[in-house]
Amino acid sequence: MMAIIGMFFQDGLTGSAWGDWANYTASPLRAFESELGVQAPVGFWDPVGFTSDGDVSTFKRRRSVELKHGRISMMAAMGYITPEITGKLPGFLSPSAGLKFADIPNGLAAVSKVPVAGWAQIAAYFGFVEFSGGFEDYKTGTPGDYGFKVLTSSDPEEKTKKLSAELANGRLAMMAIIGMFFQDGLTGSAWGDWANYTASPLRAFESELGVQAPVGFWDPVGFTSDGDVSTFKRRRSVELKHGRISMMAAMGYITPEITGKLPGFLSPSAGLKFADIPNGLAAVSKVPVAGWAQIAAYFGFVEFSGGFEDYKTGTPGDYGFKVLTSSDPEEKTKKLSAELANGRLAMMAIIGMFFQDGLTGSAWGDWANYTASPLRAFESELGVQAPVGFWDPVGFTSDGDVSTFKRRRSVELKHGRISMMAAMGYITPEITGKLPGFLSPSAGLKFADIPNGLAAVSKVPVAGWAQIAAYFGFVEFSGGFEDYKTGTPGDYGFKVLTSSDPEEKTKKLSAELANGRLAMMAIIGMFFQDGLTGSAWGDWANYTASPLRAFESELGVQAPVGFWDPVGFTSDGDVSTFKRRRSVELKHGRISMMAAMGYITPEITGKLPGFLSPSAGLKFADIPNGLAAVSKVPVAGWAQIAAYFGFVEFSGGFEDYKTGTPGDYGFKVLTSSDPEEKTKKLSAELANGRLAMMAIIGMFFQDGLTGSAWGDWANYTASPLRAFESELGVQAPVGFWDPVGFTSDGDVSTFKRRRSVELKHGRISMMAAMGYITPEITGKLPGFLSPSAGLKFADIPNGLAAVSKVPVAGWAQIAAYFGFVEFSGGFEDYKTGTPGDYGFKVLTSSDPEEKTKKLSAELANGRLAMMAIIGMFFQDGLTGSAWGDWANYTASPLRAFESELGVQAPVGFWDPVGFTSDGDVSTFKRRRSVELKHGRISMMAAMGYITPEITGKLPGFLSPSAGLKFADIPNGLAAVSKVPVAGWAQIAAYFGFVEFSGGFEDYKTGTPGDYGFKVLTSSDPEEKTKKLSAELANGRLAMMAIIGMFFQDGLTGSAWGDWANYTASPLRAFENELGVQAPVGFWDPAGFTADGSTENFARRRQTELKHGRISMLATMGYITPEITGKFPGYLSPSAGLKFADVPNGLAAISKVPAAGWGQILAYMAFCEVSQDQSAGTPAAAGDFGFKVLTASDPEAKKTKLAAELANGRLAMMAIIGMFFQDGLTGSAWGDWANYTASPLRATDKM
Repeated sequence: MMAIIGMFFQDGLTGSAWGDWANYTASPLRAFESELGVQAPVGFWDPVGFTSDGDVSTFKRRRSVELKHGRISMMAAMGYITPEITGKLPGFLSPSAGLKFADIPNGLAAVSKVPVAGWAQIAAYFGFVEFSGGFEDYKTGTPGDYGFKVLTSSDPEEKTKKLSAELANGRLAMMAIIGMFFQDGLTGSAWGDWANYTASPLRAFESELGVQAPVGFWDPVGFTSDGDVSTFKRRRSVELKHGRISMMAAMGYITPEITGKLPGFLSPSAGLKFADIPNGLAAVSKVPVAGWAQIAAYFGFVEFSGGFEDYKTGTPGDYGFKVLTSSDPEEKTKKLSAELANGRLAMMAIIGMFFQDGLTGSAWGDWANYTASPLRAFESELGVQAPVGFWDPVGFTSDGDVSTFKRRRSVELKHGRISMMAAMGYITPEITGKLPGFLSPSAGLKFADIPNGLAAVSKVPVAGWAQIAAYFGFVEFSGGFEDYKTGTPGDYGFKVLTSSDPEEKTKKLSAELANGRLAMMAIIGMFFQDGLTGSAWGDWANYTASPLRAFESELGVQAPVGFWDPVGFTSDGDVSTFKRRRSVELKHGRISMMAAMGYITPEITGKLPGFLSPSAGLKFADIPNGLAAVSKVPVAGWAQIAAYFGFVEFSGGFEDYKTGTPGDYGFKVLTSSDPEEKTKKLSAELANGRLAMMAIIGMFFQDGLTGSAWGDWANYTASPLRAFESELGVQAPVGFWDPVGFTSDGDVSTFKRRRSVELKHGRISMMAAMGYITPEITGKLPGFLSPSAGLKFADIPNGLAAVSKVPVAGWAQIAAYFGFVEFSGGFEDYKTGTPGDYGFKVLTSSDPEEKTKKLSAELANGRLAMMAIIGMFFQDGLTGSAWGDWANYTASPLRAFESELGVQAPVGFWDPVGFTSDGDVSTFKRRRSVELKHGRISMMAAMGYITPEITGKLPGFLSPSAGLKFADIPNGLAAVSKVPVAGWAQIAAYFGFVEFSGGFEDYKTGTPGDYGFKVLTSSDPEEKTKKLSAELANGRLAMMAIIGMFFQDGLTGSAWGDWANYTASPLRAFENELGVQAPVGFWDPAGFTADGSTENFARRRQTELKHGRISMLATMGYITPEITGKFPGYLSPSAGLKFADVPNGLAAISKVPAAGWGQILAYMAFCEVSQDQSAGTPAAAGDFGFKVLTASDPEAKKTKLAAELANGRLAMMAIIGMFFQDGLTGSAWGDWANYTASPLRATDKM
């Protein structure tokens, strides 16, 4: 009745049934549409009709009153909030009464504590403000203009805008303060716990169905304020049914997209197939009327058959069939609560699907089709960046106001800058230390006295905060609040992140926005960590109030991550729910392990023989591996799989987590009668299951994107990463490698910029790495680093210790040089050509291909240097010096195992992967026991390869029943298919017997591997350890050997196959190249030639040839002076230095003058530069024109060069040995007796 009357009115006043109210021009409300306070999206809103008389003066008076009320409310709201955050004012509120500010409670309780004189002062101030401005300010101009220009302006438009913003904030504050008064009055304190409001009618429903954490009972509209339990239950029943419909509707949207539509006809009479029905809203007009009638009839049947009043007789929604119900009332409530939660999610989901469908034109339509969206106006604005694009989930920009959008972007830019500075303020003092000197000389307060983080708030003097605030104000006022109107926001005149090029300025500000957004997230995280743990980088272990602490010793909590729940599933502290989730995780992991094995096993062992479905004539061999099998397995097969899943679930029960360790189904594979052992095994299974869940998802992706189970990624042609396969820095054997997905947007310019940055970082790292190494080898520079400070180069320690020794001016010079290199070359060199080309031709070339090749080599070296310098920093930081002895790193958890079984010279304790980093001795011993057993198997396997080749095979039959002789079994991998199944069963049974008879926990009771028979054991513990250590060493060798044998067998076709049979080897391409000589033949253990590049091979051979020549000369340089004596005369007449004065060997380095080394280097450079050594030239192969080791006969030249290579290889080995002998004994042909530090000296008298 109310609605139809309203419709009649709207129709009569606007001219149509749903007419636009803008057509009702006679409305007296229209007079105020442009007045102060009329704002989108509501516009002019006066439901009570205060303005129906059209009196403008009265309207303005009311607006003035609203403005003042809003100001009071804003102050009142801040008065509630501020003392909670900053604390109360120091000193006395009333000295005469001895009443301190700290004595006044926050909120309504303050009313009775403030003295009468205090209230009188407040009232007097109110009166003064009112009387001094007059009660009729609304008549003379914009209301609220008291002469001081905070929220006013000489510009009428700007003043109106500011007052409108103030009105909006005041309206919010009026609502807020009323809410605060209510909360205070009902709960007893300013921020009181609503649990204290015991008189609330809503309390009657706190334990009803559907009340769930974390919201609890939630009824913002007040439907339950009458406390009617029957009505509450009816609404819950309706909600349950609506949720069920929504879940079915949501699945109806999703399922056809994934599984496809049903086969056959929806309506045979109309010839309408299921495939003809579109998905989503478009189906409404396609489904026949009879179809909708059937749907409606089914709805009616369900409702009528169950009755409309099921909520009166018991738990609503119980229709007799027990899917989500139970005979146990508690369990039934739990299931229905879960269903309610899912139904609520589905109601939200289906509404979202309807919106997407309606706005984009299809069920999963592309939002780009919603061209009418007001958000589209901002798709090219500053801050819209991939991969999110324009993102405004709250709808701030839904009004399409470009000016407001830009103002918000400007604010975001400033907030981001503050956050970046704040984040750096947290981080910098932790790394570089604090500033020297005093923060406040007058207060005697040093920078070192100020703690890092939130604790600094109370330590910085008021004057310091005032300076900070003043600086903030200066930056804001000097730049103006409206910079977003005149151009790119944030342009204050200095050109750090701005540019005269608008496009470049936008790009830099966009990058700054992205960094600022990250910093805003980071600083909030830092504040949380600081506040919860008590210090800036506090240990989370100090956050003892965390609800997550309850689960630190539960199943599945394992090192090195510990308890990890980033989403907060366990934040409610519910142990039962935690255990249920762990049980589900355990089961999902088992399925994933089976699924992962299902992908892998057929690839290795082949498929099962025989038929999967005899009736359909379908063999196992016909089923493809991976996702392609989904459509090939018959429906009956999937039904069997589902039935088995159901059987396992139902037979074990869904609540196994309540009665004990989850996953214990009675058979003892990964369980045990020992609770501790069972937990340990299930924890291991959980870890494997987690890995399998990740693995199977990866397999699905690879299968889906490449088209087969182990598909070649080269088939994934749609990958945006393919755009960069031929770019600088893409090198074998990794190829293009971007695991983080930096290049997933396909932006070539950004890729090149990152490559340029990588090139520069690599150069710095190469210099840094050389800076570590060079002083150790050549010594430090002579003279003074800083003559004014009397600081010599020799005084500067090598490595990190130099940071505090180099003067500030030195660091400034280094920074200035960095800046010069960057600025002089420009930041955009990647745009104009190959990055890093600064004009001087060291690693560049006029030949583009050659330049790319050199820069690629430099990139590879730079990447290595980046890894190296990080390692050097770690070694320096942990051991205390640049090349520190790791023995000094006493805090290493690996030190616990230095004397354990298996730690042997020369490697010592070696654990590069960090298996022992947790310091768990028991786990270490278990791994050693496993290693011992694996070694024994490998020794037996290696002997099994070798023995038949030497002694021949056993006589007689392996299987008399099958007529199979030992002589019929081939040696090696070919035996796998020849040995009968019973033979493999006997082998497996023997393995099992040895394991079970000795026990799986022999490592707990003594030296692992002691089974009682004394072959490699002894009653003497020291002797037993020695023998087991020898066995471990032999076992390690055997593990390597058997893997090598498997490879040789697999690649050549037999156990000791001729490698010549491995025709697919890329190394075969170089068997006839220069340097391949008997008896070794072609030898490349490191695999340098695995890429098959002939050009790289030739270049390496050329380099080897030159290195060999230098080494031959160097070797002769050691030997000749010892035999023939030194040259007569002077090496340097000006310095009076004779050849006879220069010692032989390494000692000559410091005696030869700098000019001498310059001549040597100049000659080397001349030899290199004077000859064109590019590929194909004579010099590339070492032919520099003079015929010493060359010849006009190509074969003779090759013979001589091959001989030279052999001699050069010998010389390279020889010169290294000479350097060692010289360095260790003190002279070129020194007596080894002088090497007193040799560990061999301990055996001199044995």
